[in-house]
Amino acid sequence: MSSREPFGQGVRLVAIGLVVVALAGLIVWSGASPADPMESELPDETEVPNDRASYVGEEVVLGGEVVETDPVVIATQASGYGQFTVLEADAAVQNTDDPLEVGDQVTASGTLEDEDTLAAERATVQEPGDTRYMMLISLLGGFLVVGRVLRDWRFDLERLAFVPRERARSRGDSSSGSATEDGRGRTDDALEAPAGGDRGG
Repeated sequence: MSSREPFGQGVRLVAIGLVVVALAGLIVWSGASPADPMESELPDETEVPNDRASYVGEEVVLGGEVVETDPVVIATQASGYGQFTVLEADAAVQNTDDPLEVGDQVTASGTLEDEDTLAAERATVQEPGDTRYMMLISLLGGFLVVGRVLRDWRFDLERLAFVPRERARSRGDSSSGSATEDGRGRTDDALEAPAGGDRGG
């Protein structure tokens, strides 16, 4: 008698979809989150460029790509717009002693002195190579996991579930059979040992 699923196959598909979407969202959120979690409470590059005058004199955090280095200018938008001059940027960087270069990804916090100038107090830099390396390692790990799953499992369209492949199941059965035979052999040897001893006496 087959057991009935409590919620049905449709609910299972919806649950799988939600898990995949949640994992993708967490990856994007992790990559987009600022280096210092405390900085997330401050107005950032998604708010300040649209109403710069309102934030003059306030502490803000701006992240973007370095487009000039003398002085340091960052673009908070991928198109190159939303530019701000960052004062004392090199001195404010906390995670490297190297001077900033064009193309570096910088997150700087400080006081917005005017609509175009940020007086940096703290800053962190992430080089493009670091991002590419992190993405490469993540993709490699993902491919290894997917390859391992596809090798030993397959998706059953009728049951809408992953089931073991036959060869994976047969390996498990043969291992179990070998263990059983070994156990029987040891038992037989143990039973025959006293008989041999009696004949010797």
